[in-house]
Formats: sequence, C-alpha cells, structure tokens
Amino acid sequence: ALLLSFEYHRGTLTSMARNKRANRKSELGMMDLELLSVLTAAKLGYPKDELDKMWRQILINQFHDILPGSSIHEVYEVTKAQYAALAEKLSGMIGERLAALTPAGDGVTVFNTTGFARNDVVTLPGVEAEALADETGRTYPVQKTADGAVVYLENLPSKGRKGFAKVASAAAASPFTLSADSHTLDTPFYTVRFDETGRIASMFDKDARREVFQDGQTGNAMRVFEDKPIYYDNWDIDNFYTEKFWEVTDLKEFTWTENGPVRATLHLVRNFSHSTICQDIHFYANLRRVDFVTTVDWHEHQSLLKVFFPANVHTDQATFEIQYGNLTRKTFSNTSWDRARFESCGQKWCDVSEGHYGVSVLNDCKYGHSVKDGCIGLTLIKSGIEPNPVTDQEVHHFTYALFPHQEGWQAGGPGREAFFLNQPALVTAGGTADAGESLASVDVPNVVLETIKQAEDGDGVILRMYECENALTPVTLTWAKPFTSAEAENCIEQKTGEVEVSGNQIRFTIKPYEVKTIRIR
Repeated sequence: ALLLSFEYHRGTLTSMARNKRANRKSELGMMDLELLSVLTAAKLGYPKDELDKMWRQILINQFHDILPGSSIHEVYEVTKAQYAALAEKLSGMIGERLAALTPAGDGVTVFNTTGFARNDVVTLPGVEAEALADETGRTYPVQKTADGAVVYLENLPSKGRKGFAKVASAAAASPFTLSADSHTLDTPFYTVRFDETGRIASMFDKDARREVFQDGQTGNAMRVFEDKPIYYDNWDIDNFYTEKFWEVTDLKEFTWTENGPVRATLHLVRNFSHSTICQDIHFYANLRRVDFVTTVDWHEHQSLLKVFFPANVHTDQATFEIQYGNLTRKTFSNTSWDRARFESCGQKWCDVSEGHYGVSVLNDCKYGHSVKDGCIGLTLIKSGIEPNPVTDQEVHHFTYALFPHQEGWQAGGPGREAFFLNQPALVTAGGTADAGESLASVDVPNVVLETIKQAEDGDGVILRMYECENALTPVTLTWAKPFTSAEAENCIEQKTGEVEVSGNQIRFTIKPYEVKTIRIR
C-alpha cells in the first residue's frame, strides 16, 4: 500500500483536467473498438496497424509530465489537437463496426461493451419512439428530453448486443413526486430535500430505512480552497490547503427540467467569483445511482474545487479503485503515513462502508480523493499557475455519481456501476426484438471481464480479466464463437498453463486480485 501512495505531488491527480478526461475517454474508447473489431474481423478485417498507432499516441501522452498536468502550456495545445483527432477517429471506426453488426429491421439495437449483464438507462440518439419492446413483449417507456430520448432497458448481455422493437404506447406515469416548494423530491428509492443553496440537506434511503448523509451535513457541497503550495504549484497540494476556503453557495438557477417515467432532472447554476458551475442532477426510476452531469466555466487561479458527500456510515477506512483491483486505506491520522494520505489516488470509484451499508462516489474522469470522518471528497479542478500560467482556465465537462448501497462494497457493486457510468451503452437504428447475443461472459460477479482483442501475433483472441474482491474463485467463461483451443497466458501473451475446455465453456481458478489472460484460437 505504501508503494502506491507517494507522499508528494498529490496535485498531479487533478492538474490539467481536460487532458485526464481525454486520456480516460481514449482508453475506454479503444477497449470498445478492440471488442467491436474482433466481432467484425471476418467482415472488415482487424485494423491492427491503425490500433497500434492510436495506442502509441495515447501512451506517449501518458508521459510523466504530460498526463500529470505539469508540462508547459504549449504541450497542452498540441495534446488538445491530438486527442480531438483521436476522438474523431474512434467515433468513425466504432460507428463503422456498429453498422456492420446491426441486423436489418426497423427496431433499435443496443450494444453493451462491458463484461457485466446490464440493466441501465440508455440514451437513444436520433431515435423516435414512444416505447421499446423486447422479445418477450415487455415494453419500456421512452422519455423525451432536451438532449434526446432516454429509456431504461434490462438484460443487456455481457460483451454483446440486444435488439428492441419500436412500439406505440400510452404515456407512462412518472414515479416522482415533487413538493409544492420544489425542494423535496420523492423517488422510488429516496426522499431528497434540497436547501436554499441547492445542496442536498437530506436524503432518506427507503430500502435501507436510513439517512444517507450525516446529521446536519449537506451532500453535493462544493468548496473552493486556496491552493498555494510552497514549492511545485501544478505538482503539489500541501496539507494546509484546508485552512482557507469558500463555500459555493451563490445559486442562480434551481429548475426541475424533467419529470418522466425514466428520470427526474434538477438543473442548477451557481456562480463563484469569475466562474460558473452548471449541473443536471438525474434521479432515476429504476437505478439507485444519482448522476451529477457538470459543466464548469472556470476562471480562477491557485484555487482547488472539491465536492463533498458526508456519508452516514461508521468506518475508519475507505476503498479506492485502482487499475485491475482496489485498495483500502485508513482514513484517520494516527501516524505520519496516515497524515500523508490527505489526498489519495483512485480510479472510477471510492467507497465507505460499514457492516451492511455503504456509500460510493463514482466519476468519469477524476482521480484525486480525500476521505475523513466518513466524508468523501472528490477533487474536481486544481488551476495552478506554474509551469503553465493558464492551467484549467477553460470549460470543463465531467460527471460524478452518488451510489448508496446495502451491504459492503463487494455486494453493493460500485465497480460494476462505475463501468456503466464510464462505458455507456451504444445504440444504432436497425434490428428487431430478439434475445440478444453475448460474445463472452463469466459466471461470477467478482471477476471483471475487461479486454477482448486480437492477439498481438495475430493467432487467436486475447481475453483479459481480473478478480476484484480478494477471493480465490473458480470461474466458468462462456465464449459464443467456435474455437479449437484455449490456454492461460501472462500479460505479454506467453503461455503459462492449461485451462479446462468443455464445449463452449472454459474453466479455471483465479487467485485473489489476479490478472488473468486467456488466449482462444
């Protein structure tokens, strides 16, 4: 754990937020493109040379001053153009492959690129329909929004697709009730009350029959801290940064913009100094997750923007996702090591849990976290001035989410929900209602099937997965396509052992937190 907590340069988890967002989106886009390229290899060929060029660009920009946000201004003008070109390339190649995979028909086809079977809210770009129906005849109401239509769908197969028919339907009722003063919303999962500044004053979890936040504390509370480290500005956050801060309470707009069968949305606009913070908070009819879709026009210097969720749980530790797993850290300050962890790294989620309840904060492009006394802080913008005097002086787009859950994080599943937040389902016009197809799936929830790509030597397909709950686990992997052999390999695709093959199933045991690579021919 100590090796993963460098007691210095904590600001590099947040500096140059635009670059970090572009890196996250590029990595996940490449994972989607590799999977879709495997599925369309027979029709379109596998674009290995093109993928290699794209990966090299992403990896070059992970150099230790570029991605940390500690390069000079000119570097980020170059990477801005590079990431924009990469995003355009990804969009075009993914679109081409989705079109090749979509069957004929007048319905809608939904692709789930994650390794989990999925129930989720899906955006339907350009789709006109009152409702969608699956192969059983079950209908799912479509809600029109200012940003396009959305629908809640179930049973989207792992690493696969499912077709739905467009059907006529009577208008579905909204399950949300809004109070007369518009400051209390009743949802299927929560009763939420907002204070006069737009922060969440109370959030009662109906299933668990308890408050999500600590008594007297507010959720989604934003604060701006004076951030003037002694030495390396864009590199560091010093431990005295908490001594001077301002609450973000200047509320300009508080408007409910949506209230339908899929979600209710609160639109907030806040001002701080020379900056503007806009949020659309989505409460869902069928998901416990609450999404905070955020746009910030930021014009502050040496100012650290953080958001806080004071979870009402009894614990002295927090769990943070890291690459291919997670790490638990103490949140008190008994030792010098503990005191140094006032800002900690995390990937897509952070969680605090007690015996049978927990609260997670998920994100789509942030890495700096702080946890103290059960309160999760997510660091959003840093805006240092050295060596880049205009660091983070721009418009920022990001989404974070609140995910209260019963039981600890293992059973609560923030990791799965974070993948859904980061890899939205992909939608194309075409197809008919069908049972769907899954290229690959595993039979246990604690094994994350992440990467599916062609082997580097062109001989077969590589599947990479990892165990995420510190548990020795027997696994059955199901592979939909015909194959003749399978073997265990290491991360550089060299054979390390045998696996058991029976029909279209591959069986093996995965060790706690092991990264497992399987080659299928």
